[in-house]
Amino acid sequence: MKKFGIGIATGLALFALAGCQPQQDHSADAAQSTTQTSTSYTAIVRAGRAAVSSKNYDQALGYFQSALLTKKGDKKATALVKQTQALVEAQNSLSKNNFAVAKSSAASVAKVTDGDSSLNSAADELLTLINKTRTSYDTYSNSLQKAQTAYDQKDYAGAVTLLNQLVNQSDIKDSYYSVIYTGALRLQVSAVQAQRQNDGSTGSSSASSSSSASSSGEYSVDKDDTEVDGQKITAAQIKQARQDLKDQGVDPAPWSDLDIMKAIKVARAAGRTKITPQDAGLK
Repeated sequence: MKKFGIGIATGLALFALAGCQPQQDHSADAAQSTTQTSTSYTAIVRAGRAAVSSKNYDQALGYFQSALLTKKGDKKATALVKQTQALVEAQNSLSKNNFAVAKSSAASVAKVTDGDSSLNSAADELLTLINKTRTSYDTYSNSLQKAQTAYDQKDYAGAVTLLNQLVNQSDIKDSYYSVIYTGALRLQVSAVQAQRQNDGSTGSSSASSSSSASSSGEYSVDKDDTEVDGQKITAAQIKQARQDLKDQGVDPAPWSDLDIMKAIKVARAAGRTKITPQDAGLK
């Protein structure tokens, strides 16, 4: 009976020992898995920060999203994803000259809870670029409009001078100003050709010259182009028309005031108060 009891105890001990062994192996596997996950997470985040340093925000976003998949619910990875998404949005909006959205998105980076200082710094740099680009864009747009107005008034020499200055700006070929640069080059060709033709005909027919020139010797815009329904088109109407174009996703920078006025006349003739790009035949 005693031996029988000892046998039972021994068997139970062996059973208990056998049952503990798999648990120890499982615990070791779990620890190893946790270590590997932590190492992978760290490496992914490091790669993401390197992409941020290179201003490759799309790639950085991909890394940080992978880090979040590696550690689901991780606060740091979640913050990194939110910050990088804002940077990507800012960068994309800047490329489309949507400066307001670009600025707002870049500013939101620093507002993310548990955010990373490296992404905050990247956002500050991007904000500086956005502000600089917007200032230059407005300046170049105004220069192109002035050149277009001079051309419309047949002041070809003045238009050429303005356009030469514009196309020689050090950063005018940047993608941010591509619409302005293309418009300036196109107008420059027309202005130079018109100036040559005008210079070649000067003095050959004084009667013809006097018939198209004002008393001051300068060419003027046809009065009919500046009026609609017998009323002079105002600066406020021109400004509103430019805004209407922006609302339709069209950059009005290459359009001179005369282009806008002609478009207003076409729209009114069609019974519309808002112009379209087609009204001036520019798109």
